[in-house]
Amino acid sequence: IMTKDTQEGYEVSGNLKTVTEERVYAFSGGFPKGPDWPKKNIHTDLEFAQNCGLPTRAASGAMFEGYLTELMINLFGENWLTEGKMSLTFIGIVDPGDILLPRAIVRSRQAENSGVRFVMDVWCENQHGNKVVVGTATGLVR
Repeated sequence: IMTKDTQEGYEVSGNLKTVTEERVYAFSGGFPKGPDWPKKNIHTDLEFAQNCGLPTRAASGAMFEGYLTELMINLFGENWLTEGKMSLTFIGIVDPGDILLPRAIVRSRQAENSGVRFVMDVWCENQHGNKVVVGTATGLVR
């Protein structure tokens, strides 16, 4: 949890997340479930993904955006949802079975009338230590 005294360079990791096939289907398979479920797309179907030029299926980036959002809420509390910001670039493919670790490091801190605003570098890395999403996030500690 962040405090007003948290210093630049402070690094933190979130909870390990396994990207299961079931979660990929639930997230990207379409709604409602029916006879053609899951819907064939780059997230759920290997042949479809390869026909689009991808080497494998690609779990939706919004899934691991959620993992970083969870980390920010754990660090700044629920007020992060109204006072925080995040900007991400997806740089790697996440396949079902991958294990992701959301991480953040404080790059800067700025005193404001209402507290201290932190700028964080954020990313998720897979089980091989490769970053799959990178970006920045800001949060306020009152």
